[in-house]
Amino acid sequence: MAGRGGLEISQLVNKGSKTYKDLGIKLEDLSEQEIAEMLTSNPKAMYRPLLTDGKRLVVGFKQELMEELLS
Repeated sequence: MAGRGGLEISQLVNKGSKTYKDLGIKLEDLSEQEIAEMLTSNPKAMYRPLLTDGKRLVVGFKQELMEELLS
């Protein structure tokens, strides 16, 4: 999904989330595959919501962008 939005998977990680902080890891130390596996096991470490129309991706609550995507 990140690729569809023109993002690297690491850009989906919310470093400010409690889940991410509790993991005690550094993104810089992980490969893209390891980050994907971490997010699969810990989805609360990801920015939410994720909204897509199949071509574009809005990451996090950005009302203006979400409304544009849905219209």
